[in-house]
Amino acid sequence: IVLTHGDLGTGERIQSIFERRGIEETEYQRKQMIYFCPGLFHCKMACTDTLHRLLVKPEDISNDSTSLMNDVKVLRPRETYLIQTKPTFRQMHQVINHAGICRRLDCWCILAQKMDSSHASLESFATLQPTLEDLKNMANKLALEYANCKNLSLDRMKPGIERDEVLENSRLILKYLALYEEFSWAMNTGDIGRVERCLVSWIPLFKGTGKHKYATHLENFLRSVHFELPEATKHAVRYNWLLNVTGKPGKFRAVDWYVELHNLHMKVDHGGQGPNRTIKRIIAESALIGNYKSAHQVVERNFILSNQTCLHGEADMTKTFAEILAHYKESSPHDFIPGR
Repeated sequence: IVLTHGDLGTGERIQSIFERRGIEETEYQRKQMIYFCPGLFHCKMACTDTLHRLLVKPEDISNDSTSLMNDVKVLRPRETYLIQTKPTFRQMHQVINHAGICRRLDCWCILAQKMDSSHASLESFATLQPTLEDLKNMANKLALEYANCKNLSLDRMKPGIERDEVLENSRLILKYLALYEEFSWAMNTGDIGRVERCLVSWIPLFKGTGKHKYATHLENFLRSVHFELPEATKHAVRYNWLLNVTGKPGKFRAVDWYVELHNLHMKVDHGGQGPNRTIKRIIAESALIGNYKSAHQVVERNFILSNQTCLHGEADMTKTFAEILAHYKESSPHDFIPGR
């Protein structure tokens, strides 16, 4: 078989090929050897768009002082309109990660205060030098109390004076942010089983936000892999869904990510400029992308430039996180306050 990775448009084109060539005589003419795998990089972008539709895009969400949009105003104060209307993948990815860190830090602080009321901050709690087992127990407790929405439906049936709607919403936000981070971590580490389990949780979210195509394609793909394919083919499909070209830990990437990287080199870096930027030029240069990359590597090695990189370092978010945590102390989104 030939595994083909891409976005939903690629999958629909392959399906149309099957339909048009269904009357042909041979398997090759019917293109039966092609097996389409939904690109995980495009699935990841769909996840960020889903969270944007749930937690950022609604117009009345800015009125809630504990919403994710309120965190965006602190994390990216100059890009609030762009993020609320049409953010890029990188913007939403960073907002999700940074907001998740801040919200979990606030939960850690609350748990530390419950253990000992004299600890008003995590810095004072760190002076106790807790053991690794203590931290693991606290992390498990945090996940069960603040990211577990198993009994949310029962909580919503209680009288208003016994409920805390702000805490209920905060738990949902933490659950969605943690689900995205788990999916992203599983992709980076090559944990295919965890990737599939995360997708099972994402499919209902896709349906709830109007992304029915993604939900249908992923449902059909997972059903085909686990219940229709032979064991050997199933193993080949699952273990070629992600690639690690560098061989370094935590550097797995989706196949469609490499395709998009090649498109970047082909269309942007070496596609020509001005009147030379034509489709014919781009097609002609596409076969030489590997040679250009090798030439750059030779120059870097000969001139001892191997330590140079274009990868930007992580921004120092200490002050920004402190500002968000100060806001959490005022609004108390993770404290139970009846009747709120």
